[in-house]
Amino acid sequence: MATLIRKARVADSASILELVNALAKKEVMLPRSPASVIENLRDFIVIEEDGQFLGCAALHIVWSDHAEIRSIAVKDHAQGRGLGKQMAEFLITEAKSLGIARVIAFTYVPGFFERLKFERVEHASLPHKVFGDCLNCPKFHACDEIAMRLVLSDEAEIHLRGPLSVPLSALPSPRSAGAAL
Repeated sequence: MATLIRKARVADSASILELVNALAKKEVMLPRSPASVIENLRDFIVIEEDGQFLGCAALHIVWSDHAEIRSIAVKDHAQGRGLGKQMAEFLITEAKSLGIARVIAFTYVPGFFERLKFERVEHASLPHKVFGDCLNCPKFHACDEIAMRLVLSDEAEIHLRGPLSVPLSALPSPRSAGAAL
């Protein structure tokens, strides 16, 4: 049987949504809305065998130096065959080709990512993720996912400027900023 990993298409969105939300009911991952799948379809890949959808995963660029692997999901009958690992490795390779320095994941299954050399980190060490996604999550004040990070490079190729590109301690205090006005 021929296994293929490819970029997701609009026709895959229903299969992605159904699989991810079935696993969310088992509390293996967070649910996705139809809009979040469609709006982020370019982030998704699918794995299929002889044209049959078996699973999906997504790589979402969070910032100039971070991308997140999201929604790794494999149908029950295809689990245990290394398909999730194949998709994760595909996305890690994609992140490297984009010049992304770090890949992160928020997961209920840390062992999966540890086998891929990810390390556990504090949620607070990922401010772009927290400010970008977590603030809108219903579990924000009681997050039970484990934050993981894989360092691909010590330095990002692009250094952007702005309040989230420097440590908070390096920002001027509101009082000193107001005094300058």
